[in-house]
Amino acid sequence: MAVAPTISYDDQLKSPQALRAGQKFVIDTTIGGVPTPTSSWTRNGEPLTPSAQLTIDVTPTSSKLTITDANTDHSGSYVLKAENAVGSTTAEFTITVKGR
Repeated sequence: MAVAPTISYDDQLKSPQALRAGQKFVIDTTIGGVPTPTSSWTRNGEPLTPSAQLTIDVTPTSSKLTITDANTDHSGSYVLKAENAVGSTTAEFTITVKGR
């Protein structure tokens, strides 16, 4: 039986997050659906590119975005999209990074 994708995560992440420069921040999500969904991240509408300070770890059932040594360039709206043959869903996370 086919099941549309789902994304679940900590309720605390449902409100905007304020970080200080230099902080580490992790968005850890669980992804479900049949067939197994594919997932992708964007920031402010642009595809997210991993870097020394931003990593994305993906498994068939999860996606984790980690920001190490946050700076003001990391502020913005992050969207995780999961999709399969049945449909798609998104989860949005708002992050603001303030200077030191």
